[in-house]
Amino acid sequence: RDLHSFPTRRSSDLVQALADGKLAEADRLLALAEQRNLDGAVAPDKLSRDRLLAAAAGRADRGAVAMLHLNPQAYRDAAERYAEAALIADSAEAGSGLIYAWMQADALARRGADFSDKSAFVASIGQLRGLLAKLDNFDQTVPWAETQLRLARSLTGLSHHEGGSSLLRQVVEIYRTTLEDLQRAKAPRLWTALQTRLGEALARLGEIEDDAGLLEDGVAAFRAGLSGMTRADMPREWGRLQWELGKAHVALGLRASGVSAFEAAVNCFKLVLDDRPRESAPLEWAEVQDRIGAALVGLAGYYNEPVVLEEAIAAYDAALEVRRREIVPSLWAQSAANRAEARLELAERIRDRAEAEKATTELVMAIETLRGLGLAAEAKGREPTLRRAAVLVETLRKG
Repeated sequence: RDLHSFPTRRSSDLVQALADGKLAEADRLLALAEQRNLDGAVAPDKLSRDRLLAAAAGRADRGAVAMLHLNPQAYRDAAERYAEAALIADSAEAGSGLIYAWMQADALARRGADFSDKSAFVASIGQLRGLLAKLDNFDQTVPWAETQLRLARSLTGLSHHEGGSSLLRQVVEIYRTTLEDLQRAKAPRLWTALQTRLGEALARLGEIEDDAGLLEDGVAAFRAGLSGMTRADMPREWGRLQWELGKAHVALGLRASGVSAFEAAVNCFKLVLDDRPRESAPLEWAEVQDRIGAALVGLAGYYNEPVVLEEAIAAYDAALEVRRREIVPSLWAQSAANRAEARLELAERIRDRAEAEKATTELVMAIETLRGLGLAAEAKGREPTLRRAAVLVETLRKG
């Protein structure tokens, strides 16, 4: 949370402490505010509804401050604060603690994601399943759907630790079930988020299982998500969705749809470039250029003319203007090797020895850099292309 997300009832001292990064002082001030709220009360069970809700909000604010420490123990402390806030709020009014229970689950999931903590994902999943057991998908459709979304996200996080596709299939089923019960008009932004996350899960599952049908379903979900937003209203989410849609199109193009999928991918990535300007987000801009290059290389397989490969090389050139070897060596190696592969395709097509020699030199440098960084598996993955380039150079020298 940023400074402005803390309630306006908080003192200027608190705002200043947060601005100065004095998190312990901020927590002390919040604790004092809690104590003042309780002053004069005969017993906790005699507190008024408003005082209890204020106490819950204060406890949650202390959880938010704990999250700013950015370490595993602080995230654990934050989750406990949110759990306490949920209990306090529920004691004032049944159901009013749900928002704090969501914050607790989010803090656990953040700990799992930020610190690669599998147990935190497991804890988040257990807590969310407990919440779902108390919610009715008919009478409480929106809060039930919000909880389902969080459960699916935590299961997705856990899937990165456990591998395979079993958990992802559970995730897809959760999203589909939730979208069956949640009407778009009831919660349009939530409906859009569910469609977007469904698309991501389907796209990842399709790549893992090499299933074009799942990838097509993912593309359809992304498009449904885009139909629920405008670039003006949700620029960041719109750009992220175009990015994910572009990646799904590339994966689909490699398996089934060919020209149309690669063309769609290029269009998506070019739209993303408008939201990631080189001046303010250079590395993100370069990543998009690298993806454009990959999509163009895929597209070039369907055209006899070399112009598409030349455009791909130009996109990699642009990426490498930012991904410089002395600054981000691993990213440099990735884009340099990708450009070398595009050069090799071009050299094979136009029988150009100079291009083949450039490709060979670039591949050697990229592979050496990857090995030097300890990325042996990635280096090994580029070796077959290097052998192919060496054979081509030798053939063209003889010819």
